[in-house]
Amino acid sequence: MKINGFFSAMMLFSAVISGSCKKDISTQGGQPLQSSEWLVPGDNAPVWQNKNIDGIGPAQVLEITDPAITPELIKNSVVLVYGNLGGYPAAIRQPGKVELMRLLVSYIRGNNPRTDVWSGMPVAGKMLIMLTNPDNEYDPYGNALGHTFRYFFVPKYDPNTAGKKPTEGASTLLAKYSEDDLRNMTYEQFCEAAGVKK
Repeated sequence: MKINGFFSAMMLFSAVISGSCKKDISTQGGQPLQSSEWLVPGDNAPVWQNKNIDGIGPAQVLEITDPAITPELIKNSVVLVYGNLGGYPAAIRQPGKVELMRLLVSYIRGNNPRTDVWSGMPVAGKMLIMLTNPDNEYDPYGNALGHTFRYFFVPKYDPNTAGKKPTEGASTLLAKYSEDDLRNMTYEQFCEAAGVKK
């Protein structure tokens, strides 16, 4: 009975930890490629908050708790953060378009031009999705429904090693790609190369 109680407690603990950010982990022989699912603010992700971020300043922030994000993981990974900014009208941004962030979206509000800057930044225990603009105003599009986000941590490798061998434990499917290669892929190309669902 004690053993069953212990396992029940461990399963509950695991559910609480993983509930903060469901992971889609693809283990391709070695260190896993780690990713979030598609994150929807106010649904499977927190609501937006207005914050002051060190080195950035005022921003609208989606703060996603993810205990798997450690300083070591950040250091040893290529971090790719994708956005599908479906909250903008089609006249401003193509619906369904998924792109690697940092993303700039320019439009006219009233008579004034504005550029929204979307970016993602990992810190220990969290992924921060941020929106900034020169006016520090986020309505009407910053809080709009339809924005979704997804991030990946791709194990780094040394492209200068003979035969382009990955570092120990790196993903074998992605080992032949440099960081520049990964960043220049479309989202669809990356998913195909990584063997993950879009």
